[in-house]
Amino acid sequence: MDIVNQKWSDDYFSREREKVLAMWPTGKEVNLDEAVEYHKSLPGSLNAALKVQEAKAEGVSYFLASSGTDTIEGHKELLLYLKNEAGVHIVTTYIDSLTRNCRFKDAEQGLKKARETGKAALNGFPIVLHGIKGSREIIEAAALPVLILGPTPDVRLTCEIGLAGGHSGYSGGPLIAFWNYTKDIPVEKIIYNFQYLNRLMGYYEENGIPLLYCVSGAMPSISPPSIMIAPEIIEVLIAAEQGTKHIQLNNWVQGNISQDVAYILTLKKLALEYLDKFGYRDVETTTLSVCPTGRFPVDQAQTFGLIAHFTITGILGGVQVISTRTIDEALQIPTKEGITESFKCVKAAAGMLQPQALDILDSKAVKSETYMMEKEVKAILDKVIEMGDGDLVIGTKKAVKAGVLDQPYATTQYVKGKVMGVKDARGAARFFDCGYLPFDKEIFDYHKDKIAQREKKTGKKVDYGTVIKDMTAISTGSILPGE
Repeated sequence: MDIVNQKWSDDYFSREREKVLAMWPTGKEVNLDEAVEYHKSLPGSLNAALKVQEAKAEGVSYFLASSGTDTIEGHKELLLYLKNEAGVHIVTTYIDSLTRNCRFKDAEQGLKKARETGKAALNGFPIVLHGIKGSREIIEAAALPVLILGPTPDVRLTCEIGLAGGHSGYSGGPLIAFWNYTKDIPVEKIIYNFQYLNRLMGYYEENGIPLLYCVSGAMPSISPPSIMIAPEIIEVLIAAEQGTKHIQLNNWVQGNISQDVAYILTLKKLALEYLDKFGYRDVETTTLSVCPTGRFPVDQAQTFGLIAHFTITGILGGVQVISTRTIDEALQIPTKEGITESFKCVKAAAGMLQPQALDILDSKAVKSETYMMEKEVKAILDKVIEMGDGDLVIGTKKAVKAGVLDQPYATTQYVKGKVMGVKDARGAARFFDCGYLPFDKEIFDYHKDKIAQREKKTGKKVDYGTVIKDMTAISTGSILPGE
């Protein structure tokens, strides 16, 4: 599939929409002019893009809870519980996995079972099945900004219905979907589907409706931040070309405070730098931080400690939105009670730290991390741009094939999978193997030296066994495994 990073024409977008809206009967309900007017009828307090701008203006961090269940009544009850009991500022409609993979008939059977038994049968809200009316019922009941959430290679019909139904943004992106949620779909096909979504969001923006697009880049797996930042900035630039104006940058913090704060700062700085470089000067960016993926402790007492730690990192980095994993997800699908207890912990940690306005941004450790991080990200992005002769989409396709864009433990078969991370003596993520990343000697030597410092401290060789132990260390409530 040959695609380029160029804004779609209105005619082309209109023709593509006809195909997408025909994927399921509820697609016929969508009328963009009517949807714009519906959004205009809603109070600004229900708009996620405006909400995060409010947090930015006030210099505070708001809280976002992610969850979803299959029936309208169940989802309404869930979101209202999180609003009233957890006290969050933004919620999500998490989409079930069948709908995310466009298996609408299978999702229909699950929804039927849920309605018959009164018990959840899907792992999220099948927004396509409920249609615009069901979506609006959720928005009006929640009385909070609601985002659509669910990384997937094809979110087009889901977002057509969800956005027309009053949701004010989407969280996910083409590269996180490619790395972490597909097996055999080429990256260019997924980018194409997201160009559609971004053009749709651009249409709303052009008609006075701000929508929040939360890019994600890649999930961490002891990942040096540069290989998460680079794909996230690519997602930003693809979205900006199609007219998306309000973009939230997702920071997957991993535990080492200096590196995590540097990650937040570097992503924000370089996203703005590359937006300016390509001429997208009217895009508003905000930041979000969230706990890392991977195993969490079964012991909930330990998990409370981790949630507080990652909250503190977000506050120190000055993010506008903090999300969190929950105290019970190591054991089960998180319950509304578990989510609420988790956010009570988040709020307590934030309430203690935020008024103090501590500033570690100019610390020696953060500056050192930021310097190398910027160097690595620019090396990757500039090579991608070069490979595409200035076109980021063409370059991305070639870079994935060459391993210039790479991820450890990706689910897709189209990735080199040569890069691998390990932790240093202080628990920061370093490159155990740089694969085919376009790095110079300074970068290679930096990571070798950091790993050597751990070997000297422990008296043990860092090898693949170390990598495996590092991956599960957080599940024991520690940044490093017992040596």
